[in-house]
Amino acid sequence: MTKYKSINLNTKGIKVYKGSLFLHDYLWFSSSEISKVSTTIPVIHNYALSYALNQFSYAIFVGNTPKYEEDFKKFNCYATPSISLCSIRETMTYNAMDEKTLTTGDSTKKINSPNYGWKNVVVPTYLPKSDKDSLYAFKFYVFTYGAYKLPSIVRIGKKGASCRIYWNEVENPIAKYSEKSVSPSHPVNPLDVSGTVIQGDVVKIPPHSFYRIAIIKEDWFIFGSNQVVHIPERIFKKINAN
Repeated sequence: MTKYKSINLNTKGIKVYKGSLFLHDYLWFSSSEISKVSTTIPVIHNYALSYALNQFSYAIFVGNTPKYEEDFKKFNCYATPSISLCSIRETMTYNAMDEKTLTTGDSTKKINSPNYGWKNVVVPTYLPKSDKDSLYAFKFYVFTYGAYKLPSIVRIGKKGASCRIYWNEVENPIAKYSEKSVSPSHPVNPLDVSGTVIQGDVVKIPPHSFYRIAIIKEDWFIFGSNQVVHIPERIFKKINAN
């Protein structure tokens, strides 16, 4: 995988930050959808986070196949998946649009009766920086390249919910290889694992599932006093390319 046994990521132009994200609006996206009920679970996929942190979006998109790998090459940072351990959810009712008739009425009836739908959303939290370690926060890690400055405000989800992020830099991030089994302090995308996943608690969410909790061996990690950060495979590709 790499010629190194341990790597100081700072010397390779890579910085690592721990982020605590708080919602300032209702977070909605379809983690799952059954009939007219759309449900949001309190996790954020690392692809969505990476797009938001790079402030990258498409004004016009040609085709219907995502271009993740092509887009990632343009990015200045890459995030891990994120999770909130103490979120609150509410159910909202809305007037759904019929896909065939493009009306809000029930097309099976002659009268223009409302075509209701429901969405389960994550409720916003308003906490100051002093409470950044709160269980309401969505916690994750980010790897930045060069001198990129991470934004403190981003938008996430179908309606672009505004979010505040508080950052703490991981000082002296030394990546070390471990043959033994290790459980990172954060969720893990299986496509970022260069080693072997021994065990994992799977979260099913588009565009693909990730591990809420994972046990991994024969891979690279940053070991801190109270945190273990898994190093995504694409970070090593950047190091080896230099």
